[in-house]
Amino acid sequence: KQWYQRRVRVFACTWSLGASLDSKSRKHFDGIFRELMKDGLSLESKRRYKILVMVDAPKKALGCPYPDEGNVFEYRFVNTGNGSWVRWDDDLKGLPAIPADSEFGQIIVPTVNTIRYTALMKMFLDHSKPSLFVGPTGTGKSIYISDYLLNKVDQGKFKPVVINFSAQTTARQTQDIIMGKLDKRRKGVFGPPFGQKMVIYVDDLNMPMLETYGAQPPIELLRQWLDHWQWYDLKDCSSIKLIDTVFIGSMGPAGGGRNHITPRFLRHLNVISINEFDDTTMSTIYNSILSWHLSAKAFPPEFNTLGQSVVNATLQVYKGAIKNLLPTPEKSHYLFNLRDFSRVIQGCCLS
Repeated sequence: KQWYQRRVRVFACTWSLGASLDSKSRKHFDGIFRELMKDGLSLESKRRYKILVMVDAPKKALGCPYPDEGNVFEYRFVNTGNGSWVRWDDDLKGLPAIPADSEFGQIIVPTVNTIRYTALMKMFLDHSKPSLFVGPTGTGKSIYISDYLLNKVDQGKFKPVVINFSAQTTARQTQDIIMGKLDKRRKGVFGPPFGQKMVIYVDDLNMPMLETYGAQPPIELLRQWLDHWQWYDLKDCSSIKLIDTVFIGSMGPAGGGRNHITPRFLRHLNVISINEFDDTTMSTIYNSILSWHLSAKAFPPEFNTLGQSVVNATLQVYKGAIKNLLPTPEKSHYLFNLRDFSRVIQGCCLS
């Protein structure tokens, strides 16, 4: 039992301390985390990362350390036999192909990211832990969460409510939407139907405008809920207790109309960073989509080899635009993201 608990703690440390890091920082985290688990902190790492105190090696061996291949974010712990670390991408084997009648905007190509973040979402929901997924535009945050809540969870157990925040969203609108989906259990107590949990998913969480004193009223309302699990009736100011509810949010990094979230609200959330795709992942996703299109539209076999070439050419242009067409005061719209890449591939799928 103790061995199992140690391994679970290692997995928990990976996806709590390291979950909010970007791709580059995760490589540094991987190196120092392995070092701490094995031999303790070295003087070289202490100087490089400007760590104030030394950290000794664990008093007891871990017993089931992470495999040497890859990094710690590529594995999950499976409690089978004596316990083992299994790669997330092992779950990709044998997955069905994209249905021929799919719409472009609804296609989700399975990748290690979809497997990983779906598994984390399931953990959060099963244990009623609030979570927040953060990533740049076009990384699929909203698609991952919406697809999981609407198509994969047990609809008899979970009742999802999707709210899209904008710059004009008010606290009153937010409270009215959520309260309209809840049932009155007894006086002053509201919740979903018995036997269910209400999953409140807020997209573009950091979009509401700042008010005079720098707060965002809709977010302050959500913070009050997570702080005290209650609101107040807007008519008679009586207490309203919310039960059997879980929060999930998604947002992009601050900037371009998005604002920083108050730490008083952020402290309640398990923050997971969805990083931009690397070249291999992008090639896999868009090549799968083009292959689906060529197959669904019954193109001649000689066209099948063109998909990879189109994706590679688009990728080169995309990376060149990001590097060379930087925004300026006169051309502030020169901001490119994965949605622009997707539009090119979507245009090819109109053929």
